[in-house]
Amino acid sequence: MNYKFFYSTILILGLISCTNDPQGASKVSGRVTDSSSASNVSSQKVRSNVSSAGVEGATVIMAEVQADGSLKTVSTQSVQTDVNGNFVVETNTSNAKNLVVVATKGSSEWQSVVSAEVKSGTTVYAQPLNSESTAEAEVYARLIATGKTNVVSQADVQLYLNSDIAAQIKGNVSLKDQFISSLEIRSQASSQACSNSNYGITSSQIQTITDAKVQAQVSYETALYNSSDSISAVVAFVNYQKGIVSAYTSANVNVETYAKISKISSKAYLNASASMSSQLSFSCAKSEYMRDALIIQQAMEAKFQSAGATSLQSSAVVVAGASLSTSVKSSVNIGQIANAFAQYHSSIVDQLKLTLNTQVTACNSIDASINGFVGMKVTLNAAIGVGVSTNAIVDAYVSFYNSIKILVQASLSGASSSQISAATDILILANINS
Repeated sequence: MNYKFFYSTILILGLISCTNDPQGASKVSGRVTDSSSASNVSSQKVRSNVSSAGVEGATVIMAEVQADGSLKTVSTQSVQTDVNGNFVVETNTSNAKNLVVVATKGSSEWQSVVSAEVKSGTTVYAQPLNSESTAEAEVYARLIATGKTNVVSQADVQLYLNSDIAAQIKGNVSLKDQFISSLEIRSQASSQACSNSNYGITSSQIQTITDAKVQAQVSYETALYNSSDSISAVVAFVNYQKGIVSAYTSANVNVETYAKISKISSKAYLNASASMSSQLSFSCAKSEYMRDALIIQQAMEAKFQSAGATSLQSSAVVVAGASLSTSVKSSVNIGQIANAFAQYHSSIVDQLKLTLNTQVTACNSIDASINGFVGMKVTLNAAIGVGVSTNAIVDAYVSFYNSIKILVQASLSGASSSQISAATDILILANINS
């Protein structure tokens, strides 16, 4: 979209605003980076170009997304980026959320959604403006234009849209709509899982989670603004994902419950994205499996502590989790991702047998019942194929989780109640993706 026609309006607004108290203005500080010089970090949600050369002399405005997805300029005037690509743009708009910063230079244009609430007399921070942030802003505008912001939030877009996906959907309305549709189905599956009687997450808890997600998103964008290299950007995203998990635990939803619910919504998302092109579908899947790996690791480490694991066993669990993430990250097809989770499963079951050293035979029997030719996993996979409803996916996973729970309780005779509870979740988490 060309924003040059806005600039005469901006100039008039700038002249009018000269009489205002500058300390009363709302400010957004940001940086425009040169995406063309960025290294590509495949299927990782990292801003690998935060250390790229800044774009000097780009013209920056602030805009508000209208109901039809168009942008209305709300900045007092346009500003120019400095030699490092930095800018501070002002607006008299206050108490506004999800404004968009737009930068142009020649035929190039960059956008970024400002998730922090813009208030008079304060400065908030935009993530670096680049190809990925531009794709996110385009998706956000489509969400508003299609009336889906009550189902898919900007936090969802921020979490699931990575550099690979951005490169494929940027500027393509049809692909953006496919991506949004997949996120919509994911959100619906999550809501259905949360309301399932096995979890019974209340509307009050969901609101607490939603609010915490927004704060995590704002913190992430600020961290990206302050990032000086790709490593710090990676750390920022890992912390953001952990912040999403903390959003649930802050609402008294424990991490293993979140992992179970997340897997249900993840499967719905993967099924929905299967209709995309093979390249885009794989990019969505790889990004999702990276998130699955992180969430499972956090839950697994906590459950092994509950099971009474030694420090050596706990360390082995941490190493297995790190290896899983590394393997998924380097995977180039779904088969390699499946192998990574299968290896993780084997490592976790081995550590569980060491932790429950009097229950080795029982652990072997349980795992065989889950993974045998006519085991629980076969039943699960038959019920969650592409094309089934979200209700069917929720029901299938809940049944899978409960079947493992019943089997573990019946098999681990002599184990303590805390060990049985921990072993149940460990075996669910170990088999949730393999």
